[in-house]
Amino acid sequence: MLTIDRKVEAPPGRGQMPTVQYREARVAPRGYGIRDLFELFRRYRIVFCSLLGLALLATLLTAALLSRSYTATSAIVFDRNDVRPYEAQIELRKLERDRSVMETELDMIRSRVFVGVVVDALNLVNDADFNTYLPKTRSEHETFLQSFLANIYEFVFGAPDQAAQKKRIISENVQRNRAISTLLNSYIVTRTGESLALTIRVVQSNPLKAATIADAIAEQYLSWTARKTEEATNNTVAYLRGEMANSAARIAGMERDIAAFARDSDLTFDPQDDVLRARMLQLNEQYVGLRVEEAGAAAKYNEAKQLLSSDGREIAGGAMTSTQLDRLRNEEARLERTRAQLGAKFGKNHPLVLDATNELGSVRAMIGTEAQRLVQELANNAKVAGVRAQQFQAELGLLQDKVQGRNLAEIRRRELDRDLQSEQAVYDQIVLRLGALNPERGEYKPTARIASYAEVPTKPSFPNTTLVVVAGSIGSILLAVVGVIISDALENRLYLPRDAEHLLNRPNLASVPDMRKRLRNSSAFYHYMMNNPESAAATAMRTLCMAWLTIDHEAGGKAVMLCSPARGDGKTTVALGMAMMAKIDGLRPIVIDLDMSAQSAPIVAGANTKETAITTPLEGTVDIKSRISSSPAYPFLEFISVRPGLMNLDVLCAELRDSYDLVIVDAPAVEEYEGVIWLASHVDSVILVCRSGVTTDGQLSSVQQRLSLNHAVVLGSVMNYCDQSA
Repeated sequence: MLTIDRKVEAPPGRGQMPTVQYREARVAPRGYGIRDLFELFRRYRIVFCSLLGLALLATLLTAALLSRSYTATSAIVFDRNDVRPYEAQIELRKLERDRSVMETELDMIRSRVFVGVVVDALNLVNDADFNTYLPKTRSEHETFLQSFLANIYEFVFGAPDQAAQKKRIISENVQRNRAISTLLNSYIVTRTGESLALTIRVVQSNPLKAATIADAIAEQYLSWTARKTEEATNNTVAYLRGEMANSAARIAGMERDIAAFARDSDLTFDPQDDVLRARMLQLNEQYVGLRVEEAGAAAKYNEAKQLLSSDGREIAGGAMTSTQLDRLRNEEARLERTRAQLGAKFGKNHPLVLDATNELGSVRAMIGTEAQRLVQELANNAKVAGVRAQQFQAELGLLQDKVQGRNLAEIRRRELDRDLQSEQAVYDQIVLRLGALNPERGEYKPTARIASYAEVPTKPSFPNTTLVVVAGSIGSILLAVVGVIISDALENRLYLPRDAEHLLNRPNLASVPDMRKRLRNSSAFYHYMMNNPESAAATAMRTLCMAWLTIDHEAGGKAVMLCSPARGDGKTTVALGMAMMAKIDGLRPIVIDLDMSAQSAPIVAGANTKETAITTPLEGTVDIKSRISSSPAYPFLEFISVRPGLMNLDVLCAELRDSYDLVIVDAPAVEEYEGVIWLASHVDSVILVCRSGVTTDGQLSSVQQRLSLNHAVVLGSVMNYCDQSA
């Protein structure tokens, strides 16, 4: 059973419910299900189709007007080893290319210096596609549409003045830089993983030009790197040759300096030719001998002197030897033997013994004298040996001083020799390096080759027409969908029954289908419901009656006003349908017509109320039956026409409550007659009729708020002209 949130109080004298408590309007949840999306597309099909058509047209125009770009691809493969003959170190002359070396190659092939070489080789400075300072020329690869638009532009604005454009041309260096920048932006160089191959992709509007530039970049890079290697090698050779000449000159100078220094220092390069050293060696040997001789003479002298001073003449005589001393010693021995023989024969005092004794004393004196002479001779020999040793020592000291000076000179000479040897080693290294670095052998040849030449493209790489059309179609659909969603978000009209329910916070009592395509006017719609009691329209009216019976009639109310915000919402049709279904279901309905227009309820049903219309205020007891008119056709509905300005609707309703089960007041639209808001206080309840797709939420909310000021009881809403597929 349908219910609403309100308090019903029946005032004395009539079964009206004057007050109602409204809750705050609920906010409709924003969400789109599949059914909602289909409803949106149906509702905004014009917006959807318009946006979709415009977007598809823009896509097609874009695909047709976009400049065609062709991509040509060439490839360079580098050797594993990079030969660098100009490197000084052997380890650096052949390096294995690694990731860093390949990254350097990528940077070099994208450098402005190399791109300038390509620009000069292809003379791109005179190409308007690269030198934008030149007057732009028409491309031979323009599409028909592009050519057509270009012709229109030239017709409207005139062809470009080439003379005026040539005046804008500045220095050739600036033009060359512009061509370099344009060429840099037209190609890319890529490398896959650890591969030693570089792929060059050139994008141009002219396919032949794209292939030419791709091949030129590959070829020029190989020749450019070869020239750079050749230049580095030649520069290295020239430098080494200059260094070799300078080193040879330095070596010659050093040799001259060494020869002059040896001559000035009296140095010899062969030790056998060094007389000073030989003399010094000889003097050293002689000096040693003299020192030995001096030591022996001194020893003999000291020994003889020591022995001479002692009492033992034999010892003294034995310490020194000479021919004379030996003779005297022999004579002394003989005299001693003779004296001994004489003493033994004649005695001590015998003259012969005494003569022998005297002769022995004389011999001994002579021995002493000879000994003294020998000692003196030994002393003299010792002195002579010492003097000779001193002389040799002095001469040896002079030689030593001279040798010491020569040693210092020899050290300096060896230092000069070492410098000479170092310079000779440098010279030898330069000679060896020049021998290994021979430009005539072609070691500067590139260590790379062209792996693939560019093929002239036959299909443009951009735009991909299929991709543009597909992407544009998808984007167009999305744009249209977004446009529909935005339109729905900006839409303030009511389309679905739940929209009115959320706004009024009241139930939608019935949804009347849209029959305008089948029926031309409300009269035909009324007869259609009578002839088709099981149709959707008749079912909606029957549902409205059942809802009224459940909600309002059981609470004691019989008078219900059908009110709509604007004219044309189908309020009269709903009133007729509700009355007809109530009549068919066995109730006693009556319709109070407050509209009195050409399309009023009595006229549609065929009842004549012109003569019985109430045009004066009701006073006292009124003969209501004389004012009632009936329709001539089944179900014989009864009508009363009243001019709404009378403002005594409560009197009329009070008279009709006792005779009828349902009093339907067909009031004018609120926008036509503001008094409807105040007339609503004389009925038991109000049903708001909305037109789907026409009534706005502002209109319905305004009517609800104004009715609430008059304490009108709003039972709910009826959504008229609903789409049957919704």
